[in-house]
Amino acid sequence: MSCIILIAEDDVLIRNSARMLLQADGHDVLVARDGDEALKLSREYQGEIDILLTAVKLPGIDGLELVAQIVKERPGIKILVMSSKISGEGINLPFLSKPFSPAGFREKVREVLKGDGPVS
Repeated sequence: MSCIILIAEDDVLIRNSARMLLQADGHDVLVARDGDEALKLSREYQGEIDILLTAVKLPGIDGLELVAQIVKERPGIKILVMSSKISGEGINLPFLSKPFSPAGFREKVREVLKGDGPVS
């Protein structure tokens, strides 16, 4: 199943690794280096975006504010939050701890995409 995936990640190595893994799995990927750029890409992209993968800590709009904005504008979007600085405790969203293995990353993305409904 090919999806449109928006990545918001300021770490170039993680951003590029995630992009390459997702593209290798046949997905189309929109890439942003900060929250402001991700919000702009989301607003400019005319088609459906299936999932937002975002770091919690981002320059500009932080990841959780980005999630709030994008969910408001794209109510059906799935969300996956990533962080190396915090645990997922207290975050009521699918969470992936960085650094991640390629297999773990792919599995978590598939799990979120197969989820039963959009984030509310």
